[in-house]
Amino acid sequence: MMYPYGYMYPNEYAEPIVWLPTLFAYSLLISGADLLILALLAFLFNKLRKAMPMLLTLGLAFFTVVLLGPLADLRNPDRATLLFSNAQIVPSEQHPGTSMIALMGGLMWPLGWVLALVFILLYFSYPVHLKYLATRNPLYKVLSLGVSTPERFRAIKPVMKVVAAIALVPLAFWSIYPATLFVMQTGLFAWRNWTLLPIMYFADVFVTATAVAILVAWISGRSRLQQLDVASLITIHGGGAVSVAAILVIQLWYWKNVFGTTDYYASLAPLIRWSYVAIGLFLLTFALSLVSMRYLSLSIIIPFTGFAATVVNKWNAIIRAQEIVRSGMTYLQPTYNLSPELMVMVGIISAGVFLAIVLTSIFPLEVKNHDY
Repeated sequence: MMYPYGYMYPNEYAEPIVWLPTLFAYSLLISGADLLILALLAFLFNKLRKAMPMLLTLGLAFFTVVLLGPLADLRNPDRATLLFSNAQIVPSEQHPGTSMIALMGGLMWPLGWVLALVFILLYFSYPVHLKYLATRNPLYKVLSLGVSTPERFRAIKPVMKVVAAIALVPLAFWSIYPATLFVMQTGLFAWRNWTLLPIMYFADVFVTATAVAILVAWISGRSRLQQLDVASLITIHGGGAVSVAAILVIQLWYWKNVFGTTDYYASLAPLIRWSYVAIGLFLLTFALSLVSMRYLSLSIIIPFTGFAATVVNKWNAIIRAQEIVRSGMTYLQPTYNLSPELMVMVGIISAGVFLAIVLTSIFPLEVKNHDY
């Protein structure tokens, strides 16, 4: 269809937003992968030791429920098992090529989740044994994996390092997904020309991850902020925020340089306006991070400014980008009902929060005597 904005696919009129807002919540849950990456890197480089238990439990909780997003979007929860049993990973004559969605959901997610779980069980083995001695709860005895002495715990540390290093590979893939999918396997104009989208997404998710960790630290009690190494998390949060702001500025400069005053640039205008808002919010949370390093009590504001920045940025990149037609010649401004989507989004995120509460009731947020 050529009139009046150049070629348009017929389904662009019927349903311009193909990736529904449910996937917006899905993208937020990917922060679980970054929480795990932070924890594993901290373990390998002997950093953030006080914050590691919190990062691990939160990361596993959100990464466990991450696939609820696409499953909800598919509207066929009864076929969820097909994602694993029929994943199109190996090319065949009937199905040539490899599906990135199948690769991430059918291989990278199970691999990353299993490796993360193994690492967490090993990491908490001796601390959980101490909980068993205090409570005599048989669950803690099972979770201790027979690691009942500091000597046994030290003996498994080399294994933990190997598991951590291997787990970083699938988790790193997840930290830039679905941005990589948008750029590589879609024909949408905005995504095809959003050159820095995967890099921006990687830094953006770290902002979300650290915001979650800082908020949980405050919920656990102001007196425990230093015990949970919140100052280091604030530093990472601020670094991530200013990085995303810089990446957005470079992307806006690229669009201006390439498309100038063409109709393509005019169609990008709604995205550009929201990008300026996102830049302002990221710089605000960066400034608050700098101040909070001196006045730790102000860090209570950081999670909310961080969430606001990532929500605006992700909604702009995922939802509003789809409102530009595939030809890139105009902005459709479609109307869509968010009420049913909002309930699903809240449900998906609530599942992650619920699992985080369960895991923090089993595994301690604070592990003393880190150098067993």
